[in-house]
Amino acid sequence: MRHPLRVLLVGAPGAALSATEATLRARPQMLVTTQLLGNGGTPVLSEPQERCDAIVLVVDGAWQGVFQRCFPGGASARHPLLVLGVADDMELIRTAMRAGARDFFPLPARTEELSTALDRLAREEHERRGGLSARVTAFINAKGGSGASFCAVNFAHMLAKGLKRHALLLDFEMQFGTLPTYFDLQSRNGLIRALEQVDALDMAALQGYTQAHDSGLTLLTPAAEGLVLPEDIPEAAVGKLFAVLDEAYEELVVDLPRRIDHGTAAVLDRSDAVMVVAQQTVVHLQDTKRLAALLIESLGVPAERIIVVLNRCERRNEVRTRDFAEALPACRIQTLPNDYHRARQSIDLGVPLFDSDPRSPLAKAIKELVDLATTPPAAAGEHPRGTPLGWLHGLRR
Repeated sequence: MRHPLRVLLVGAPGAALSATEATLRARPQMLVTTQLLGNGGTPVLSEPQERCDAIVLVVDGAWQGVFQRCFPGGASARHPLLVLGVADDMELIRTAMRAGARDFFPLPARTEELSTALDRLAREEHERRGGLSARVTAFINAKGGSGASFCAVNFAHMLAKGLKRHALLLDFEMQFGTLPTYFDLQSRNGLIRALEQVDALDMAALQGYTQAHDSGLTLLTPAAEGLVLPEDIPEAAVGKLFAVLDEAYEELVVDLPRRIDHGTAAVLDRSDAVMVVAQQTVVHLQDTKRLAALLIESLGVPAERIIVVLNRCERRNEVRTRDFAEALPACRIQTLPNDYHRARQSIDLGVPLFDSDPRSPLAKAIKELVDLATTPPAAAGEHPRGTPLGWLHGLRR
């Protein structure tokens, strides 16, 4: 996953600022914070208080006073600066350059030109931070009860214990989250509080909201009590939280609720792999097709990032794995064998499979899923897109 670009947008209220803000927020992998000029003071952009990677300054009026207040004493920006202003005003352009502006765009700004400049800044920031960032794997049920939470728990546990990855498991089910019980841990309200304090959150403060499992896996979960509505979770807060998590961990595994809202969309947008968990029924097949279409067509998730996980697979089921492969030719498919007794025992005891029975077919199949998700699609030449893998080969005969 590319590091998200944190953009500080500054300008006076008006059509120019609103249009620019809409353009920025439409960009994937971009976190936008808007500060208004005028009421409440003017931000000093040579020393911005907001954490940011780039500044976009919109000036469409009396710009001289704006630069004097934003860059007192002739100071220049310490972050990459893009300025949007009145076209053909050479004095404005010269002033912007003296303030350290990388680019100047006449208003109304062309979306393509502004997007190109922002993409260039994003690539530079990505390379500056080492070109590496946390890999995000999201799990979501195609239909309720398909087993996404069980898969997410054991997937994350294998990453931490089996592959020795610095991994965090994030329970995004705000109302009915129960992931700590899978590890024999008590729930705590860390996620909700982290989101509430996200503007002041850093890697050191993050430790006060997480739980540690003896496997090395870290959990960030909401408490089971209380009512949190989807609209109570701002998309911007989710983005800021992921910016902190991205610096602290190598792997982020997210258990998502079965709904699409601003919060879940923000997670899906940042995901390197989206695991859609289903079972072998006609209803599951229909819901999987519908969810995959929503992810691809409405949210813009590339089809190669979607992996359909057929849980509790059985060879003699009337709905075959081939039916899913034919209905979803653009998505990769992986299967997990039906081992209800071992899965239920793992959940009841709070002991993940890699600890309780690492040699079981179910544990081995989840390990195959980890291998599949951590292998880029382009590098998995031996597994053509849309071809079932691993344990599935035995089901197709």
